[in-house]
Amino acid sequence: AIEAALSEAGPMGLDDTAEFQSASAALVRLREEHAAVEELRTATAGTNLAELSRAVANCMRLNLATKYAAEVGAAKAHVTALGEHMKIKMQLSTAAKGRDLAGLVAGLQRAGELGTEGEEVERARQMRAALENEAGIETSLTEALNARDMTRVGELLEQADAAGMQSDAVQQARIIRDREAMVARTKAGLAQASLDEDLAHLQECLEMAIQLGLEGDDVNNARNLQDKLQIMEGAKAEVAAQCRALEVKSQSKLGIVPEDIEPLVAALEEARIKGCAPGLPQIEGGVALKAKMERQLQVQEMLREALENPSYEQLKEALESAEDLDLKLDDQTRVKALLKAAEAEKRAAEADAPMSDEDFERMEKERQERQKRARQDRYKFVHYTGLRSSDDFARGVILNKKKVKDGMLRFSQTLITKSLLDLDRDMNRWAVQIHKDLLGYMGDKTMNFPATLAQDILQKGFEIPELRDEIYMQIMKQLTGNPRPESIAKGWQVMCMCVSTFPPSVDFENYLLNFILEKRESKGAVRNYAKYCLRTLEGMLSSGESSGFVPSVEEIQAYKERPPILATIELVDGQVLTEDLPVTPDLNVGKVLEICSGWLQLKDPRADTMGIFVYDVEGEPEDAPAGAPDPYANAPYADLPRTPRPLRNDDYMGDVIVQKARQKRNFKFTLKKKIFLHEHKYASDDPMYSRLVYLQAEDEVLAQGNLPVEGEDMVLELSAISLAVAYADDFPTTEDGLKELELLDFVPPEWRDRYTLDEWASKILGMRASVISEDPEALQQRFVESVQDHPLYGSHFFFVLKVNNAPEIVARLPTNLVIAYNADGMHIFDGERNLQQSFGYADIYRWGGSSSQFSLIVWDAKAEDTFELIVTTAQAADMAAVILDHIKAIMAISGA
Repeated sequence: AIEAALSEAGPMGLDDTAEFQSASAALVRLREEHAAVEELRTATAGTNLAELSRAVANCMRLNLATKYAAEVGAAKAHVTALGEHMKIKMQLSTAAKGRDLAGLVAGLQRAGELGTEGEEVERARQMRAALENEAGIETSLTEALNARDMTRVGELLEQADAAGMQSDAVQQARIIRDREAMVARTKAGLAQASLDEDLAHLQECLEMAIQLGLEGDDVNNARNLQDKLQIMEGAKAEVAAQCRALEVKSQSKLGIVPEDIEPLVAALEEARIKGCAPGLPQIEGGVALKAKMERQLQVQEMLREALENPSYEQLKEALESAEDLDLKLDDQTRVKALLKAAEAEKRAAEADAPMSDEDFERMEKERQERQKRARQDRYKFVHYTGLRSSDDFARGVILNKKKVKDGMLRFSQTLITKSLLDLDRDMNRWAVQIHKDLLGYMGDKTMNFPATLAQDILQKGFEIPELRDEIYMQIMKQLTGNPRPESIAKGWQVMCMCVSTFPPSVDFENYLLNFILEKRESKGAVRNYAKYCLRTLEGMLSSGESSGFVPSVEEIQAYKERPPILATIELVDGQVLTEDLPVTPDLNVGKVLEICSGWLQLKDPRADTMGIFVYDVEGEPEDAPAGAPDPYANAPYADLPRTPRPLRNDDYMGDVIVQKARQKRNFKFTLKKKIFLHEHKYASDDPMYSRLVYLQAEDEVLAQGNLPVEGEDMVLELSAISLAVAYADDFPTTEDGLKELELLDFVPPEWRDRYTLDEWASKILGMRASVISEDPEALQQRFVESVQDHPLYGSHFFFVLKVNNAPEIVARLPTNLVIAYNADGMHIFDGERNLQQSFGYADIYRWGGSSSQFSLIVWDAKAEDTFELIVTTAQAADMAAVILDHIKAIMAISGA
């Protein structure tokens, strides 16, 4: 109303009147009162004590307590309630901060009565729960401690840790628990130490028992055992001291005497009396040393007896016994010298006497025993007693001294400054030169004329025996830890040359053997080199002498072309002629044949027609990588059978081994006759030559089927002869006896299916009487004479595939061919061995081939023109060699 009146009075010009001014002031006050009351009502509805108190004070300033008594009264009551809530919250915060469980309980009860809520109340509730939980844990801890229930104490302490409790009760419980655990561990330790009789452990546990204040039977018994063990410890120490003293005495070159062992015996007896168990390490060591020293006394006596009565067996047994004990006695040195002389006499006597099977068995047994001895770890070359010390070797070195010492016996490209062995000044100078030569030959230093460097090494070793062990030691050093395959191969080449030229000293031979035997277990080329070195070295050691010559530069250069090999050569019947024959790279087939002829004592002038053949056999070579594919599996000749390859006299067997390794083909070498001329068809006075010819004829007829036999009577005669030669008087007299043999092996392959086994046994038994009384040599000659006129006798067969189809003479030939060469020329068969064409050597104008093809230019007499025959074969070189060998033999016999 006032506001409306003032609005009307203004336009009427009454705003200067006292009434207008009074009405305006009243309107302002009414508005202020209204705002104050609204603020009061709003604050009363809220929970902000400060705002509410301010609103009440504003109303009181405006004297509104009477006019708005209800609103002001309600506000004042709300102020009082909010004050109570704040007071309770402050009390709860203070109680929570002080971890006052009673205060929290009372405060929360009052808060509940007042309906007080908020963060402070919630935190108070959480604190009350935590404190009640801690109180419960502490109560339970007290109960568990009183009950000595350490398991429960441990569980409660885990709960306390999870709750973050650090109260005195908890700390005290931890102390009690830890002590109880320590007591339990100490008692267990005492029990275990007592059981083990472990003095150090027992003393440690007793010290802990004292700290814990433990007493009782367990502790007293442990103290008594401690006293006993201390006495035993003294006894063991005395045994150990006597062992050390005796070991020092045993190293004397004069040896020991029985009195030297007595202090150890007394110490062992005293230890027994004081209760030392036999199984204690010190006692076991003492007993073992006592036994060893007693054995040394026996060996010393053996050495003395061997010196007084120096027989070979007694010297050998005494020396081996001394070496088994690793002794270094003066008497041992004298026995070694006598044994070396005795071995030389023994070898000389054996060389003059024929060797029996027992002699061969004895020599093989001695070889195996030598290898077994040399394999012992004590013969590792790093243990050789003649070596310089590493300190001496590195003396004078300023930089990298430790590296020089550590690498003394390992591969190095740096020239050594002194010998590896303890040599005098002059020998030391030569040793340094030898190492320089070795680095140059192995390619670790760039030097000219490497073959002359190797020859210098061999020359010095041959002429100066004092340098031989140094040479072998340097080679082994350079082969140890060598990262370069080329260097390794050349190092082994030098080793092969050395073991073929001069032996090591008697003292060093087992160390060298140990190294070679270890490397023989390697793979690849190293294994083959080691096998060659072992075989050659053993031969050198058996003879006890140098080879008598140093290889020439040309012979050394041959090592670059092919490796040295061990060749096993068989006869046609599988009998081994020579096993692991060392063949140097310069030794060709012709020279090997001379050696074989010497062993066989061939005297027949036709012995020069013998040859060495390469037979492919089933399986892969020993060193072929597992699962590696056949590199020639997809070649056009892959499915063609391979026939024995005749080697030419100027071929090298080492080349064959390399080639077969690349082809992944297993093979063997066989000695048999290579050329059969018509002029040579006469009986021989040389029984060994006759035997070889017979074996080859028998193999061609009965095993290979290369000479088809016409007529049953001839088949039965040849079968009966073969049986009579093989079994002599043991030729079975019954059909059942014949059937127990591999009877069909004595029947030509093309005839075996003609009759049953029973029928063959009956037929061949009927021939027994005609052959059983005849001399075996006569039977052999009878067999050869029965087959030597066969048109294919002495032929070399090759399986080929025809390539070209012109001219007509070639077109008429089937694709699968078998070509045979013998003294009459070349014969071409189809796959069923039906003859298609024959040509004399005079008709073969030219021939040649590649790795997969062979070509011949041949004169066709009917067409009066030449034609070319091209075939696929893996044996082109073999065919060319056979043609040339036959032409040379025919020209030689005719004097052309």
